Amino acid sequence: MSPNHWYPAAFSHEVKRKQLIDVTFMGDSFAVYRGEDGVARSVENRCPHRQIKLSHGTVEGCNVVCIYHGWTFEPGGKLVGFKHDKFGKKLPVLNVQAYPVRERYGIIWFFPGDPELAALTPLVEIPHSDDWASVRFAFTWAAHHSMLIDNLCNLSHLWVHGSWVPYGPTVLADSSAEKDKLTLSWEHELRRDFMHPFTKRVFRRDASSNLSDTFMIYDYPYQSALSNQRIRSTNFMLPIDETHTRVFTYQLWKPPKGVPKAVFQRLVMPALKPIAREIFRQDGFTVEEEQKSWFIHGHRPIPEPNPMVKRFNELTVRKWDEYLEFKRTGTLTDAQMAEQVRVKVL
Repeated sequence: MSPNHWYPAAFSHEVKRKQLIDVTFMGDSFAVYRGEDGVARSVENRCPHRQIKLSHGTVEGCNVVCIYHGWTFEPGGKLVGFKHDKFGKKLPVLNVQAYPVRERYGIIWFFPGDPELAALTPLVEIPHSDDWASVRFAFTWAAHHSMLIDNLCNLSHLWVHGSWVPYGPTVLADSSAEKDKLTLSWEHELRRDFMHPFTKRVFRRDASSNLSDTFMIYDYPYQSALSNQRIRSTNFMLPIDETHTRVFTYQLWKPPKGVPKAVFQRLVMPALKPIAREIFRQDGFTVEEEQKSWFIHGHRPIPEPNPMVKRFNELTVRKWDEYLEFKRTGTLTDAQMAEQVRVKVL
């Protein structure tokens, strides 16, 4: 994935004041920390003195202190001191790279690419994040990020979930591809089983129908699914390396009419979270098995009937090629810049 986007580093609650964590993006390590002032920050995870990861160290005020010799770096990455004798010499003039960080939706976001582009790149917008109830969780899967995008957007795989989802026959009713954004409209027939009296109230399109809708968006590099205007699942990939990806999920549920959000959040969401996590666990099993099989059978052609899968792969390759060209030239075309500064609404 192109580094020139905002990516999730951790959920906000995972990084306490004066805490450092190690976050890996495409093989590169970043130290993400929260200063005593409560602000989240990120620097290159390497002390230039002995190359030890700064995430092993401590936080003093808003500075990062290396565990080995106490070399201390301020939030902008500049060396401001160390914990040993100077041997009669001046403090070296050096810096570690600092990276832009934002915090929203209970997620710490960092920009591992060009810092100048960070100032131009809006953070993703998630509708109803203020007035719908929510759950958050994350998984790390041993699979390439493109396999996760295929799994999350291509609902032809619902068979694997069995009775954990309420859907029977599912068809791709519509789809579109425009620049960096792909959409898929799925139509489901609700399965008439013992859970149908409940699931029809939550998942059907309207009272006169037994159909359900899921509208998928993949607006590179972010993914979302909106079910019947009532359930929104947003998913954010953190590509660790070529065969490992961490996916951060932020799900929103619209409270029924007359039910306060706080009540729905406290009483209902704790029961829904383990169900959602189990469904994602099943997804994780399948993409990890696909990754294992790719190493063995990757040379064999794949007969794929869904035409949008090819679009996903083409978009992934194109965005990487664009990043490599940007890295070489330092510039974006007008069309690429228009996509870079566009507000992505999930």
